[in-house]
Amino acid sequence: MRRAMRTPRDAGRGKLALILALVAPLALGSVCEGTGSSRPGSITQEPIDPRCTPIGGPFPAGFDWLPGAGETVVAMRFSPAGLLRYDASVAPPLPDNAGPVPALPADSDGDGLDDAAAYRAAGLCPSTNPACLTTPVPGSVHAAFGDVALVTTSGYEQVLFYDARDGRLAGLEVGNPSDAGAHHAADRPLLPAAGSFASRTGLSTTACAYPPTPVDSAGAGIAPSPHCDPTRIGFLTRFTAATAVSAGRLFVATSNLFSSSQAAFHPGTVLVHDVTVDAAGRPTRVAPNTSAPVLFTSAFNPTGLTAHRTPGGRDVVLVTLTGAIDGAGDLLGDSALDVIDVAGLRVVATVPLGRAGASFGRVAIDPGGYVAVLGAESAPHVYAVDLASLDDPALYAPRPSPVVLDGSTPGFADARIFHAGAPLALPRRADGPPEVLCRTRVNVGANAAGDRVYATDWCDGSLSTVRIDWTQPLERPVSPARFRVAERLDWFAPKWPANFGQPSAPSGPLTRPGRPGVDFDGPDLFFLINEPEGQLCAARVEP
Repeated sequence: MRRAMRTPRDAGRGKLALILALVAPLALGSVCEGTGSSRPGSITQEPIDPRCTPIGGPFPAGFDWLPGAGETVVAMRFSPAGLLRYDASVAPPLPDNAGPVPALPADSDGDGLDDAAAYRAAGLCPSTNPACLTTPVPGSVHAAFGDVALVTTSGYEQVLFYDARDGRLAGLEVGNPSDAGAHHAADRPLLPAAGSFASRTGLSTTACAYPPTPVDSAGAGIAPSPHCDPTRIGFLTRFTAATAVSAGRLFVATSNLFSSSQAAFHPGTVLVHDVTVDAAGRPTRVAPNTSAPVLFTSAFNPTGLTAHRTPGGRDVVLVTLTGAIDGAGDLLGDSALDVIDVAGLRVVATVPLGRAGASFGRVAIDPGGYVAVLGAESAPHVYAVDLASLDDPALYAPRPSPVVLDGSTPGFADARIFHAGAPLALPRRADGPPEVLCRTRVNVGANAAGDRVYATDWCDGSLSTVRIDWTQPLERPVSPARFRVAERLDWFAPKWPANFGQPSAPSGPLTRPGRPGVDFDGPDLFFLINEPEGQLCAARVEP
């Protein structure tokens, strides 16, 4: 699965699918029904849906629009890792790579050492992995700089720089400032030497973090890390999850899972970097910010970052906090949506969502900046947050802790529209799998007009349209009555064992920039099919 390294649940989900793909022919001893060609003892895949184009391998890592291009999408193949380019002006999207997709080299970050050797040289090999065998596993894709796409990887923790024109790794000057402010060069062991820059194809996200409250998601105290300052309680960041770029800064979320068996997480972190771009908007230099190199989130397991400029012109980054979740999809902690003030580099507010299991990735924000919409990791639910408070100057006043936007803080309204205690439930298919067989994942994306949110259901194989009515005068906070589920499209197979081999498990809806029928013709909604083979799909859903 495209986020297989971010939580134990996803790692298990992806591994299980791959194991089934390998052992099912032996177990069945016969050919499954289907219309595709087959050979004795093989699993037959259903024909590719006419909306979809193959990516190659299951569980693609994600995709994004190239900014300014309007017709080009880049997608990350999970295995073998590689960045693919598509012409998205037609359905299905057409592959548009100039040549063969380059493989990810053993020295993925371009530091002169293969990745395992780099870990060994830095003394970072754990006792559980003395050979230091490590492979970069792709996570999120973010086309933040035009032709330069950012791709997170876990295992070997970093953000890769890809040239979206040809799928090759791009070199940037990566720095590690000398000790200054809150930054200590030794806390970033895989960056260049203190006070220097070096050409790299990846930005290491292995960092020592020293939380103000050194307690993990299970409530246990954190012991000092042998790799960090022995006089302080700290840990090494892990499970690089997401990126966001705002006002000359690159933000990187790390989920910090440290025990899969116990589904335990260290405190969530967002690493802050300063970015220099050239006249064409391409990044040339990146280095940790010295005043606030690490920010700590209010809840555990940050899995998504969304850069947002409020209607009043303030730059913020919204942090999706899924909360601790185990391999079975059971929610072990609460979710929240944190707000980072880009100018002040601190978490200024948090919106508690309860045991919501907020879905990984960026949130959907309507063009007016009124609401943020999130999916769910273990239920067919949609959540929403009113963003009006983000333009209140009082929110950014100095205070010891973030403002809690649930109605409990005097002077601030409850920003929750839908949350765990009052979700917007999506309709289920009558022929969909029961919860005991498949805990679903819901991802969301908003259209350009801001009046529709599209939600994919991993287990049901369906896509629902949520309409938002903006025709009435705006109340604050925004009323839940403005939202309604208007339609469910059962385009793909629900995840029953009998359907194995059929296209299923949709995720990651994104809409094409612009207005359908005005700014472009052709498809307006894009999403992924994850099983049994990754596919990028496109459809026209608006008039």
